[in-house]
Amino acid sequence: MTRSDRLLVIRPADTGELDALLVLYNASRVAAGCFNGGDVTRAEFLGSIEGEDVHVAMLGEDIVGFASVWVPERFIHHLYVSPAHQRAGVGSALLRACEARYGRPMSLKCVTRNLRARCFYAQHGWRSEAGGVGDDGPWEHWHSPTPRR
Repeated sequence: MTRSDRLLVIRPADTGELDALLVLYNASRVAAGCFNGGDVTRAEFLGSIEGEDVHVAMLGEDIVGFASVWVPERFIHHLYVSPAHQRAGVGSALLRACEARYGRPMSLKCVTRNLRARCFYAQHGWRSEAGGVGDDGPWEHWHSPTPRR
């Protein structure tokens, strides 16, 4: 079976997968080239997803992406795809899974310098508004398309 023959599955993350998610998170941030500072520690990562629903994108036995959602506000806090699996539909599948599970509207923040991510969200019909400035520089607040009635 080739990589392209394997089925992409989105499912809730297991606690035993958190170290793998941390590795993916740090690698994705480095590959994006727009985040300040070095790798985050395990404690920092766990603190950043505390209380959130975390879902993984699995390709066979491999974790190729994840998303975490702060459910009370339908806010996607993290959406990261392994650099080796970007532009293969993983991010789109995670975004659709979040919208299907939590409903729309949803929102997220995106670092302004992350041009690839901004283009990705725009291609999915999300719209941006002014944001603010955080540890990684200026960011925009993005909103999902309004649900159809």
